[in-house]
Amino acid sequence: MTERLRAELAQARAELKAHMASWEYAFANGGGPNSGRDHPVHERTRARTRELSQQVRDLEARLAEHEV
Repeated sequence: MTERLRAELAQARAELKAHMASWEYAFANGGGPNSGRDHPVHERTRARTRELSQQVRDLEARLAEHEV
């Protein structure tokens, strides 16, 4: 069970890392006046970031439960 969770966690972390290294992420989180930061496309990107981050946290918590 823990090996499967470790594999899922590694995959989720890799997916989050790749997402955060994308141009899509960079544009969605860029700042400045009139940068278009509030565009709906960027909100979807930020929602995906939150989703991936939550998935990583959930897997970390599940793994910690098994390692106690």
